[in-house]
Amino acid sequence: MKRLLQLLMIALVAALLISCGTTPPPAEETPVETGETPEPGVNLDGETVVWNEEKGQYEIETDAQLRFAVDNDAFGAAVVALWDKTHPEHAGKVTFENMGSQDTADKIGESQGELPDVILVIDGEVPRNEAHMLAFDSHLADIVRANGSEQGIDAGNPTNTVIYAPAALDGMTFVTNITMLEALGYDVTDANGDGLVDAFDTWEKIFDLAKEWAEDRPVYKVRQTEVVTNDEGEEVTQFTDEYVEQQVNVVFPMTLDNQWSDYHHLSSAGWRLYASGDAAEPGYDDPKFKEGFEFMLAAKEAKISVEQSGEVTPAAAMTWRWDNVINGVNLSPFGLVGTWQDVAGDAEATGNTYSISNLPTWKGLNQATFAKTKGYIINSYTDYRSAAHELLRLVYSQEGFQAMVDNSSYAPALVAGADVAPNLADDSVQKQFMDGMQFTATEPGYTLPSGKKGMDAVYYAHISDYEKAIWDGELSVDDAIAQLIEVTNAAIAAEQ
Repeated sequence: MKRLLQLLMIALVAALLISCGTTPPPAEETPVETGETPEPGVNLDGETVVWNEEKGQYEIETDAQLRFAVDNDAFGAAVVALWDKTHPEHAGKVTFENMGSQDTADKIGESQGELPDVILVIDGEVPRNEAHMLAFDSHLADIVRANGSEQGIDAGNPTNTVIYAPAALDGMTFVTNITMLEALGYDVTDANGDGLVDAFDTWEKIFDLAKEWAEDRPVYKVRQTEVVTNDEGEEVTQFTDEYVEQQVNVVFPMTLDNQWSDYHHLSSAGWRLYASGDAAEPGYDDPKFKEGFEFMLAAKEAKISVEQSGEVTPAAAMTWRWDNVINGVNLSPFGLVGTWQDVAGDAEATGNTYSISNLPTWKGLNQATFAKTKGYIINSYTDYRSAAHELLRLVYSQEGFQAMVDNSSYAPALVAGADVAPNLADDSVQKQFMDGMQFTATEPGYTLPSGKKGMDAVYYAHISDYEKAIWDGELSVDDAIAQLIEVTNAAIAAEQ
């Protein structure tokens, strides 16, 4: 409505000028193009983005009202406070909304202007929605290019035009319960400082430990739970301060039904999903893919996870157990941990020391885990383009990233030595995640001709069925791969 009124006023003025026998003056060049320092409010029509070179910031429309979409209330409130502190003359003009981040980018086109002005999204969702995202002005684009992680920039910007600013890592990597290993009598020295205990810095060494435990199971304390009734009258399970001694049956609780965390063992020999760059060629015929299943069978042979009876855990029970690695259940000394998990909180609650790192090597090679980034876009339907740029510039500054790490568990998705990097203690969870995600693989965002995501058609839909069949001995590796290729080829053909 605002823009419609502006257009009507322009048309009216033009008509009056013509009726008086004059022509309207040429449009003034925007300060962004000329590099001039504008007076506050000059050329701010909601459409123009004005950079103030002297102040090193964007001008703010006098009537601007901005909404900032995040998935963390504390961080959202911190950004609002940072804006009010930085721009006291515009205090109160920014509010935040917690919209989550998953699938948020897909809602922008559907809502046509109803969503906030600056929005937290997942990188892989950006390319298919780029028509609804505003290209960054060159000053902001340069800041992002100089500081954002290469993985995030590549995943979220399908062309050379910058429309996405990676901010936080979102993925999983390896975690070691240092306290548990030390209590069980193992040397926890990490001479090279890579976060991995030297005695267990390869899968071969970890499998040897599993074989040792198969002969003589250790006993360790397990945190107990109780069922209580919450304020809403619902029965919920919560931890107590009580621990009991129990036999340790798991060295590493590998999953077979969580495709996100399964990827690490499939990548053991260097295989990468969609290495071809073609949504119709996932790469299941690559010999390296077969070797990933061989790693899985080596883990089974080592008895990396067994039941109380000593029998290898069946495939149906090889499910998500990662939480119990860090929450005091002390399921196992090793596991995977996600950036979204409250590692610091669990460490404080349990008294355990956890070390986050890259995964151990297998036959000298680094396994990969899936990772993506969360970051920011500017809604192309914003009524205040210059102010929206200033909000994102502020969020993507050193102060903005400091607000993020001080009010969330997010690990910044930045290059080493970034000018906007926040201050982080070397042993902080965020710093450990940043150092421990050096070999991550971007979740492929390719789509099939029908518009369906390639990952959904050929990976998420089928891979677990064949992992389980191999684990339980129902199929050989060769037969499983042959069937997987047949099934996925049919799925791809159906989406043409």
